[in-house]
Amino acid sequence: MRPSEWFAKTLFGRTLLFIALVVASGAVALAVIARYYAGVAAERAYDQLLSGAAIQVAENLYVQGGVLALNPPVAAFATLSSYDIVYYKVVDSRGIVVAGYSDLTSRAALSEAQQGPVFQNGQYQHQRVRIATVARYMPEEAVPGWAVITVAQTTHARAQLTNEMSFKVWTLIVLMSLLAIGASGLAIKRGLRPLAQIEAIIAARDTADLRPVAVDTPSEINAIIGAINTLMQRLAQRMTSMQRFIADAAHQMRTPLARLDAQIELLGADIDSNSNANSNAAHARERLDALRRTCTDVGRLTGQLLNHAMVIHRSEIVALQPLELNALVKEVLGRAIPLADERDVAVAFRSDAAQTLIFGDAISLGEALSNVLHNALLHGGADDIDVSVSSTKTSVELTIRDNGRGIPQSQWDTVLLPFVSLQQDGSERSISRGTGSGSGSGLGLAIVSEVMKAHGGGIRFSFPAAGGFALTLNFRPYVSSSA
Repeated sequence: MRPSEWFAKTLFGRTLLFIALVVASGAVALAVIARYYAGVAAERAYDQLLSGAAIQVAENLYVQGGVLALNPPVAAFATLSSYDIVYYKVVDSRGIVVAGYSDLTSRAALSEAQQGPVFQNGQYQHQRVRIATVARYMPEEAVPGWAVITVAQTTHARAQLTNEMSFKVWTLIVLMSLLAIGASGLAIKRGLRPLAQIEAIIAARDTADLRPVAVDTPSEINAIIGAINTLMQRLAQRMTSMQRFIADAAHQMRTPLARLDAQIELLGADIDSNSNANSNAAHARERLDALRRTCTDVGRLTGQLLNHAMVIHRSEIVALQPLELNALVKEVLGRAIPLADERDVAVAFRSDAAQTLIFGDAISLGEALSNVLHNALLHGGADDIDVSVSSTKTSVELTIRDNGRGIPQSQWDTVLLPFVSLQQDGSERSISRGTGSGSGSGLGLAIVSEVMKAHGGGIRFSFPAAGGFALTLNFRPYVSSSA
């Protein structure tokens, strides 16, 4: 892995890179500040020397015969010239240069120079110089007035001192930055050690071992451990549910297949017998009808098994979307009515709104509604079905009422379990334990229950005062963000 990929793809690399960038940014800011203050410190130090030299020149002025003269302060000039080149100029009260370099100029005002040394930057003889200007009152001159003293020094020593001070501070900043980044790397590596421990524990486990992860970790990682353990628990529950479902499904498939095999054997025996031909034909037709019914049961059971697995799968991966319920119900009604065969079935649909929007999955809901109508038509014997949709600000209810036999109130919770169905007399039975031909596979309402759980809704059974049996599905309405 290249260094750039390592920094981008590893938590250690990302964290260390972020810390390094922060430290580097701080180091650059500190270096700039250090450079500024080093320059200020060097400027103040050399300005003190330059100010002392200008004052000494002023103190060494004297008047002889009414004319201003200077006794140069050699010691002061020697101190300054040991670092840089020094220039000076003395102007008497008449504005005549009496000593020094006549072309050395200063922009300092006389009123400011009278208060003390005035500093400024300038150029002299093609070099950068620092200029100090001070004024002294000379009453002994022929024309009493202020003498102006100007002393200039090149800035090489100042720049050298600034660089030396900056280099020392920069070296300290670099060392401290490297120390901070190194210490951060060690701290991150130590902080990530519990994650590596968790990784080793999970990697060493068998695929069937879904026990909670038990490891002593810092409190900040407890949330990760909790999430992993919750996932383990959900996986264990899902695997247990799927194993139970597969076992039940295998048993349920064996029962109709055994019946199918028996019917085929009986049909073959009737055809091969030497009994009366007419009797054989009648028995053959009966066996054939039984065979058709068994094949239908197998097909229906297989379809419901697949649908049950489908709605469970979709509930985990498909996000609910805004869905128009009225159109979906009409479409399902159009597909379900032919299930009544030759019976004359009256169907009514009504809704309190032209459009009813809910959060839902059209495929899963369509399968659930089909199963409700299938139970009413084929197992409930209904021939009058009334479907209504009512909505409020907080809920949407879809009610399917029929005039069939209905479900006894004592069995309302039981019939929502997989592979549980009712005999024609209303007594409960489990097909997984039954051997005869039942009235259904026991998966229809279980599919409806799974779909409603995925939609955050519920199922309610009732015997309306108007008669018949009713099943109500409750949904949460869709409310647009602009509403």
